[in-house]
Amino acid sequence: MTKIGSLIIFLSFILNAAVSFAAGTTVNAVTDRNEVGMGETFTVTVSAVTSDDVNIQDPRVPELDGFDLLNTSTSTAVAQKLVPGKGGMQFETQRRKDYSYTLTPQRQGTLSVSSFEVVVGGKVFRTQPIVIKVGNTGSTIQGGNQRQMPRRPQMPGMDDPFDSMDRAEEEMFNQLLQQRQRLMQQMQQQHGGGMPDDQFGGGPSSSTIDNPAFRSLPTNPNDAFFIGVEVDKTEVYEGEQVTVNWYIYTRGQMETLDRLKFPDLKGFWKEIIEEVPSIQFYEVNVGGVPWKKALLASHALFPIKSGSSTIDPYKIKSRVRTLSQYGMMSKPYEYTKSSANVPIKVKPLPVEGRPSDFSGAVGQFDVHTSVEGSSFPVNQPLSLKVRFEGSGNAKLIDLPPMTLPAGLEQYDTKSDSKFFKNGRAYKEFEVLLIPRQEGDMVFPELSVSMFDPATGKYYTKKTAPITLKIVNNPNAPVGSSQRMSGTPAPAAAEVVENKLPDVIMAWQPSAQASVLARPWLWLVIYAGVFVTLLVKAQREFGWGRRRRTLKEQVNKRYKVVDQAVGKDDYRKVGAEMTNIFYMVMGQVAGESGASQKIEDLMAQIPPSLRRDHGDEITKAFEVFQTMSFAPDEMLGSLKEKSTMKQNIERAKKVISELISAKEE
Repeated sequence: MTKIGSLIIFLSFILNAAVSFAAGTTVNAVTDRNEVGMGETFTVTVSAVTSDDVNIQDPRVPELDGFDLLNTSTSTAVAQKLVPGKGGMQFETQRRKDYSYTLTPQRQGTLSVSSFEVVVGGKVFRTQPIVIKVGNTGSTIQGGNQRQMPRRPQMPGMDDPFDSMDRAEEEMFNQLLQQRQRLMQQMQQQHGGGMPDDQFGGGPSSSTIDNPAFRSLPTNPNDAFFIGVEVDKTEVYEGEQVTVNWYIYTRGQMETLDRLKFPDLKGFWKEIIEEVPSIQFYEVNVGGVPWKKALLASHALFPIKSGSSTIDPYKIKSRVRTLSQYGMMSKPYEYTKSSANVPIKVKPLPVEGRPSDFSGAVGQFDVHTSVEGSSFPVNQPLSLKVRFEGSGNAKLIDLPPMTLPAGLEQYDTKSDSKFFKNGRAYKEFEVLLIPRQEGDMVFPELSVSMFDPATGKYYTKKTAPITLKIVNNPNAPVGSSQRMSGTPAPAAAEVVENKLPDVIMAWQPSAQASVLARPWLWLVIYAGVFVTLLVKAQREFGWGRRRRTLKEQVNKRYKVVDQAVGKDDYRKVGAEMTNIFYMVMGQVAGESGASQKIEDLMAQIPPSLRRDHGDEITKAFEVFQTMSFAPDEMLGSLKEKSTMKQNIERAKKVISELISAKEE
């Protein structure tokens, strides 16, 4: 065979293979972005398109060195188009399957996603590797390319039937979008080159920070969404309030929203101003780019120690549809975003000039005392109320020392406190006093010193003295009280009791008495009844049995939780763990846990437990309460067995601390 003949055969083979490839199957892999930051996600889409009626197997995922696989999804589509054939124009059917893989990088640098293998009709197809550049945390990498949406594979030399759309609708949408941008630019020019303040974050929220000391705003218009944070102050005194708001910005359509990580807020006492149950978006303009914005949460934070503290990130995962290059909504992709860390400098309270009666109150507070009534019976408790009210965290205030007059005893003390959304708070102490003498008593003035962070100085508040008139108590035992004049109470007159003589009666049984009249038989009957009642009482009330300790009761409930975890019954896990928190908190607070709100129980536990474990208790309780009642689509990873086990272990640690405090 000549060289020319061999060349002709070789070219024929290549031509036939090309035609077969064009009319057969294509497989490729694309990514929605080639440059990402640490903590962000990107999606690799493997698409197989074929005109043959053959089986398309799921791809073999390569070794993902340097990446974590977060999620996978599959979609299928069928399209027909007219193509020239032997008998003229005829329809050709094309089938496509898309496999989407959501990945997140483990380290920085230039990484590579290796080839995927897909078997279509018994033939193996391999995709080209994909190079990903990973930079620092954040969605913008200096010098990086703009985000590109994945393109579908198409047959060589053929139009892609899956990308066909109405061009008139595209043009109309683009014109409307350009018109909107021109209007936004005109508004900017009318406001001197910038938008009004409320365009940046005011909106309809009542917890808006007017002039925040720290604010993070979206900078990349190609981001699917962005988590912004606003803080009113970044340098405060110990115990001074810091208000922080978290917002979500998006330019697309959010289909799901999973709160992957609430901020830990270690080093802060947290009070919730607002945590929205459902996201309400409103439109804002940032740097000439329109966004939709919604409040996620607003908290009042109070640093509990001096030094440096950090407001850690709020982490969100969401599946979002964004606008494609044609102005239409694309297929949904999942992304994970985090808010920025915000460092807070905490200054210690001044030692110089600190009064001895400093109560721990940081803020602007008023204090006053009151009693109900003007006269009080001797030996009967009366209620004295000491109330702090103002701006700051009143829950951290302790009852100041009191000097009681002679004849007045302190019996018990209760407290109630609440923080309001406007930043004001109160704490009221109810002190039960028992007067032991009749006459007039004067409860002296209370002197309380507090710290004003606005001036950086201590100030003192004083209450007015209260006059108590103690009167005789006719229901008290004779001689139980003494008059303050020192005159002894008159001796009680001897009472002579009139009493009739006892009636003496005798009973003589007759010889014909029945068998029931025999004493020993009645003794047996009564003894049997007594034993029966005793056994029943022992069963009902547990007489003679050792009562279970709180730790033993909790361990018994943990077994039920473990069984529910094994069955993936996350609803029961949430309900049982919520009940355990109520039971333990109720025991520690000395109340019936199920009859009160968790916030009320939190206010009644010792201050040291609130300070050290308050945040963990609140966070764990919210997680399990969400698992009990929230819709399935809002639970996200909370339903996964591994996540349930982690949350249970964290909850067990804080519950163990509460039980230890109760036993001590």
